[in-house]
Amino acid sequence: MLKLKTFFLSLMASMALLNMNNALAASETNAPVADKPVATEATPSKVENVAAPSVVVADKVNLNTATAEELKQALKGVGTKKAQAIVDYREQHGNFTAVEQLTEVKGIGPAIFEKNKDRITF
Repeated sequence: MLKLKTFFLSLMASMALLNMNNALAASETNAPVADKPVATEATPSKVENVAAPSVVVADKVNLNTATAEELKQALKGVGTKKAQAIVDYREQHGNFTAVEQLTEVKGIGPAIFEKNKDRITF
């Protein structure tokens, strides 16, 4: 499901970039955007070159894709060691499927969990 969601986000980003390129080209030539060709389908090679969705969205951090540095910056009470422990836990046990799993990480107790449970996404 996550791969499907990532694919659709990438596809939408590709289409947005194509539309922006068309608008830019139109403004440079003073021609209306409607006169410019518009791509209607994205090829797989173009989708693969689109940047992955951000791991920090609207003050939420994705536990399954964030780096230790991103976790450190996004989560309250989480420093370098705890952020790395989260990444290590994910690498050993697979992706997080429930926010409560964060408490299984060494160094993450109830207080840190409560401060951050609303800041976490998958």
